[in-house]
Amino acid sequence: MKKKEDDVSGIRRLGDGYEPHVDEAGGRLVYSIPVESGFVSTGFSFDISERDLAVLLSDPYRRAALEVIAHAVLQRSMLRGGARVTQPGFDALVAEVLHSPPAALEDTIARASREHNMIVSHYITQAMARRAGDRV
Repeated sequence: MKKKEDDVSGIRRLGDGYEPHVDEAGGRLVYSIPVESGFVSTGFSFDISERDLAVLLSDPYRRAALEVIAHAVLQRSMLRGGARVTQPGFDALVAEVLHSPPAALEDTIARASREHNMIVSHYITQAMARRAGDRV
């Protein structure tokens, strides 16, 4: 895991502005996501694969699901005593969200909703609408 201070510069492959984005630099693809918790704002960066990027580029629903669930998990990690999110942990989350069968993805969304006391599907819809230029 890298913090925002380790800023990755390179070619932007996905994302604009203050949203999760993927940069390609030094032969690596890096998924970066800004996260706020209370008055603390930081960013997290993790390596991803070309296969992961292909899903992010082609499937708006899974892209939004990763954004929402990763944000919730990373936000919780910022709390005192919160479990640190490692590259292997992020890899497992990516596999679950981007590459699982549709029914398994819906189970993941339901579990994340319970664990983080939020309606993940609502935030997925908002993220998708934001990218489409609509308001929800």
